[in-house]
Amino acid sequence: MTTSEVWPIFRLAGPVLLSRAGVILIVTVDVAMCGYAGLNELAFYGLANGPQVSMILIGIGSILPIVILTASSDGSGRYRRCGQILRVGIIHALVLGIVLGILMQFGEVFFRLTGQSDALSEGSGPVLAMHGLGLGGMLCMVATSLFLEGLQRPVPAMVVTLGSNVVNFYLNWVLIFGHHGAPAMGAEGAALATSITRWLSFFVLLIYILRTFDLAKYGIKGPITQFRLISKRLRRLGYPTAIAHGMESASFLAMTLFAGYMGVLQTAAWTIGFNLITIAFMVALGYAMAASVLVANHLGRKEMSKAAAAGWTASLLATITLILLAVLFLYIPEHLARIYTNDPEVLLLATPVVLVASFIMILDGIQAVGVGILRGYRNMWFITMSMIASFWGVMVPLGWYLGLYLDGGPVELMWAVGVACIVAIALLFSRFRFLQVKIYRAEKRIWPRFCSSVIPT
Repeated sequence: MTTSEVWPIFRLAGPVLLSRAGVILIVTVDVAMCGYAGLNELAFYGLANGPQVSMILIGIGSILPIVILTASSDGSGRYRRCGQILRVGIIHALVLGIVLGILMQFGEVFFRLTGQSDALSEGSGPVLAMHGLGLGGMLCMVATSLFLEGLQRPVPAMVVTLGSNVVNFYLNWVLIFGHHGAPAMGAEGAALATSITRWLSFFVLLIYILRTFDLAKYGIKGPITQFRLISKRLRRLGYPTAIAHGMESASFLAMTLFAGYMGVLQTAAWTIGFNLITIAFMVALGYAMAASVLVANHLGRKEMSKAAAAGWTASLLATITLILLAVLFLYIPEHLARIYTNDPEVLLLATPVVLVASFIMILDGIQAVGVGILRGYRNMWFITMSMIASFWGVMVPLGWYLGLYLDGGPVELMWAVGVACIVAIALLFSRFRFLQVKIYRAEKRIWPRFCSSVIPT
């Protein structure tokens, strides 16, 4: 591992990491402020957050190929296509956001159908509905961020995302607790504040792109001459990614529902542990996105060995970062739990959950980087099958057995997550190694057609 391999990862992963951390920081602040608004508000937000995350990840999965298509076009010098990819991507994001946002208006019905209590269903349904109002803005913001990251310009998205936390915190203060004459809306107010913030973030990023880019060079203005072709490629790569994200997030939703069956206290404790894991996951996503972009970029230039090196380097750097973060979690588990609540009963349950989460987040982050690497190779369907096998084939049954059948708690649910991540790591990195060896042998035999079959354009 040389400086020439490490620096491009850091240069791209650093801002992306902070940008993704900024996204989850909004949710973290929401959870923490809801916790101080009351135990019920924390449980309402936590239960609603499960299907919200599922909808977000399904939407992001559908538009995530924007970064791969942009990086590939940029690497091959087709700059005009980059802007057309952005515009098609925003259209897809907006349509998806509207459709999924409408589904989120029926949250209370969904929670009742899945067996949640009347109190949790009535409290969590309106929270999910408020989140639905901002899903379109969220996906459009992600589309613009992916475009910038594909061009290896992640800093503007990072600045906007981190700045949006200030806006979200202020709106939370107003809407959760009822300041400046606003009604005290609790968890519902936190969701509304987040929705407003997401739309504002998208408009700021869009204005930045319109004011700083050469609109003609990058195809940001004028007719979209390849709309059908770009849309087809976006769907071809996006559908399996959306399915993978949807299946993975739905499996975690099942775990949240398991916690809901255990009671309000268990739901609150699981929400705290899961949110902390998500923070680490967003850190890993920075490296995963860097791996996707650099692998795709090198493949666009036919630099097969550099693509493999970028993947392994991102994996190693992510592992080191996650281990350091896990050590911090191990030393201050109760202090981390206190960020969200001062309720002694919740703290008693949440502290051991945080301890277990400190180990699990390393595994979860590594599998996320594996997904990013294979996304650069465009092995979308393999990723999908791996996610289904790991999280639905292992995590959900094991979580049900340990958490419900054996009358365990949120700690047992967290261990089930860890086992599933180990299976995912084994599958994803075995595939990465397989591709690396096959391409190496193909190059040695001067068999370029095989490379194109392994890495479809």
